[in-house]
Amino acid sequence: MWSPTQPRAAKRAQTRMGATSGCGARTRTGARTDAAKAMSAALVRRDRSRWTSGALFSEAEATEAAAEARLLETARAAVRDAKGNQRVYLDVAIDEEPAKRIEFVLYAEVSPLASENFRRMCALEPSAEYTWVGSKFYRILDRFIDQTGPQGITGSAVNPNGTFDDDKGGLQLKHDRPGLLSVANAGPNTNTGHFSIVMAPAPHLDGSYVIFGEVVSGLEHAWAINALATESGDPSPRVARITAAGVLETSS
Repeated sequence: MWSPTQPRAAKRAQTRMGATSGCGARTRTGARTDAAKAMSAALVRRDRSRWTSGALFSEAEATEAAAEARLLETARAAVRDAKGNQRVYLDVAIDEEPAKRIEFVLYAEVSPLASENFRRMCALEPSAEYTWVGSKFYRILDRFIDQTGPQGITGSAVNPNGTFDDDKGGLQLKHDRPGLLSVANAGPNTNTGHFSIVMAPAPHLDGSYVIFGEVVSGLEHAWAINALATESGDPSPRVARITAAGVLETSS
């Protein structure tokens, strides 16, 4: 299925795959079967381009797709590596297992309010009650989100007992890959300390929820949390709980 995050060249190729999509079969010994060889030969087009990974690309399309991917990564890196961005961490334990660390970079330039709120709650500011330590991931949806937030308080660290407004820049970013930080809300300009780690592209969230950072280390631990999701969507009997939080460094 086409995703809006795929390069345009990939989209064009995908729309004409038709009955040729699929993967070559292999025998138990790893040798390709005659049928698979025949399929491979059939998938060599007249212009000598080859089918790969479920799509047909001409050389020109492959070059265009690669160029688009480089531009996309350059744009992502500019947001991720912007001066003033801060790195923070959460240590998360599942049941009685040793805690694992997830590190994030906060998009201070693009989403200053959401980023500062997250930083303060990692630093126990403005007071020790504004923290995620002790909080559990209370909403875990398979290949969608790991969601958590402070327990026992209302409001936010940047506006105690109150909400804070959406960051316009963060609303323009796309929920297009695993590891992004997205503020949970109850509508426009109702942000608090609740947030989600996005675990798959979720374009239906774009424009309604502020993206304010991303995982830079320990994404596998976010996946371990996501693995606790139940088919029914009900809370898992296993618990992922935040045991520590802190601030690491600021980009210069």
